[in-house]
Amino acid sequence: MVRKYSPVLVLFLLSPLIAEVLLGATKLSNIGGFLPVSLLYGGGAVLIRELARRRWRGWGGIVLMGAAYGIIEEGLAIQSLFNPSLFNAGLLGGRALNVNWVWAQWTIGYHTVWSILIPIVLTELLFPARRSEVWLKQPGLIAFTVIYALGVAVIAAIFQLVLAPDFHASARLLASTTLVAAALVAAALAWPRRLADSAHQVTYHAPAAWVVTFGAAFTAVAWFMLLAIPEGWKSGAIVILPMSIVAAIAVGTAALMRYWSAGQGWGDIHRLAAVFGALLVSMLFGFFFVTAGNTLDQAGQGIASLIAVGLLALFAWRLRGRNQAATLVRAGAARD
Repeated sequence: MVRKYSPVLVLFLLSPLIAEVLLGATKLSNIGGFLPVSLLYGGGAVLIRELARRRWRGWGGIVLMGAAYGIIEEGLAIQSLFNPSLFNAGLLGGRALNVNWVWAQWTIGYHTVWSILIPIVLTELLFPARRSEVWLKQPGLIAFTVIYALGVAVIAAIFQLVLAPDFHASARLLASTTLVAAALVAAALAWPRRLADSAHQVTYHAPAAWVVTFGAAFTAVAWFMLLAIPEGWKSGAIVILPMSIVAAIAVGTAALMRYWSAGQGWGDIHRLAAVFGALLVSMLFGFFFVTAGNTLDQAGQGIASLIAVGLLALFAWRLRGRNQAATLVRAGAARD
């Protein structure tokens, strides 16, 4: 039973660990907060992965649902998209129509990649034989839907009753947020089915894994720079420029990764390289900025990050061994 549901359990834990603990948002001094965020993050990641694989949608569908996840968490539950005081979101710039637009761009993108996409990619790398399978039957899917809904409700109660009781977004904003999230989910479920690999032979090679790591890290740095837009660029229409530049870098990197992934030699080591590049930036940001004000929390986040780097390095070594073994098998079959 445990073996059967191992990928589900791993994904359920990886999402909050990557998005919250390695960033330092869930701190050692408040480690009890890991339980409610696990319901939200883990339940959401498992639910999105299962919906995408059941309908055989590609990564585009997962990205759309990841964005919907971020909007639901930050718009409906936490309401940080609208509250200018929470997380100092209003001070980041781009506040208009009662929406913190710079924060909205950053946090929705963060949830899409670090809360949803990276944990799913990493879990499927850990269980390669089952990456195309559906991991849950109908009762399990319903159970995780309940877990996710419970997580949303608990986080909403914590923020709206305890952490930010004086702020309540308007019914118009909440209704608009719900419609946008629903539209993203509908678009994800209508996303074109992922087709089998074409018989067309590509004529280019995928780059070295370190190039993929650099590309992912560069884009992650650009994304986190949204939290440090210069003061003179935060107000008025000028803020659209840095927001657009960062968005263009992210879209360009996604297109480049898609192109590279169709090249000869692209494999699991490249996928892990992309994960490592993005995670390295978020871990460094967590250490030097998120937890910098508390020695205990900074030490806890730093130790967790070092363990994560060590495990990723070990996994990369094992992936290389797996790839070399597969290459030898193919070479032997060709000689026969």
